Amino acid sequence: MNIKKVFLFSALSLAILFSLSSVFAAEMDKGMFISDLYGSVMVKKSGAKDFVAAGKDMQLSVNDEIKTGKDSFCEIAFDKEMQTLVSMKENSHLIINKAVSDPLTNKEETFLDLESGSVMSKVKKLTAEGSQFKIKTPTSIVGVRGASFEVKVVE
Repeated sequence: MNIKKVFLFSALSLAILFSLSSVFAAEMDKGMFISDLYGSVMVKKSGAKDFVAAGKDMQLSVNDEIKTGKDSFCEIAFDKEMQTLVSMKENSHLIINKAVSDPLTNKEETFLDLESGSVMSKVKKLTAEGSQFKIKTPTSIVGVRGASFEVKVVE
């Protein structure tokens, strides 16, 4: 009788563990990376004190900051298929505030903060309910569900 209780308890514990792991793993950071760049491009990784030189294929995370210098350019891919791209023009400063996707529902949320400069964005069509792609500037917020558009901060 004792062995049956231990087996039942173990099986029940494993079932709960697997169901909880799928709940917590549902929302994942997108696989963002620098797909192209030239000139002076600097990245301050989340939690770091200083900016470092960026490189092609450099992985990016939430709360990373990217800056481009004079006559410089940086293209950020928000998926490995490169269907959503943000191209930073010269003298731009961008912060990745949120970039997550849920593989179970296909819901995607991307929130960027453009501190200065300008970006050209090509956003794949977001079909899952609740999906969002937004760029905030000091004076406005732009949101789309699939489009190409430019956002510029004029000082």
